[in-house]
Amino acid sequence: MVSTDFEVFDFPEIKPGPEEPLVLGPAGEVFEFVRTGKSNGGKYLFSKLIVPPHVGPPPHIHTRTDEWFYAPNGGFSIFMGPNEFPDLDVPPGPGADRETVTMLPMRAKELLYVPRDYVHGFVNTTSVNQEMWLVWTPDTPESSILPYFMNAGKVVTSKEDLTEPDFLSRIRLVSMARDYGINQSADFWDYVKDVVEDRPEWLPSDRRATLLNLIHDEIEAQV
Repeated sequence: MVSTDFEVFDFPEIKPGPEEPLVLGPAGEVFEFVRTGKSNGGKYLFSKLIVPPHVGPPPHIHTRTDEWFYAPNGGFSIFMGPNEFPDLDVPPGPGADRETVTMLPMRAKELLYVPRDYVHGFVNTTSVNQEMWLVWTPDTPESSILPYFMNAGKVVTSKEDLTEPDFLSRIRLVSMARDYGINQSADFWDYVKDVVEDRPEWLPSDRRATLLNLIHDEIEAQV
């Protein structure tokens, strides 16, 4: 049985930094980039996503960034595995044993954290568009995945422009990932051998204090 215990996180308001284009990501979400490393000394990248029903990125692994997931209204399931895969040349499946991932439903105002090198992903499990907020750290020229979304996806003019990615974007989702330190599967079962719907003991702390410290300067500037 999935645990119902969690501590609500009230995500502080962060005013947008220098304007960035809206991007239809290669997995089908529209990214509104609120803050990037260009305006905060490379500390983090913050984006608010609009995610269509039953859409989300297939299992993947970041080797250069850690990531927070925040569901202001719930409506998602996030999945992640317990093992590290730090080598881009040794992904699960073709290079190592495939993962047994935990599938966790996210409640409204729930914050989850996935360190780099772990298999993870998410999906909108509802029948309506949902909002997901993502923070990656760091966001330096060497680590940033913003160019990945820009180059594999396409610029759109509205957050409501939720069309399916074109064929080339779906190809680039996988083909360009490695250039940005990401192992990206093309299908859910490429990296996964089994799914457990439970909250395991190994689940990382949400590290909310670390996140608040990371965005401290922007919060203080708005007081």
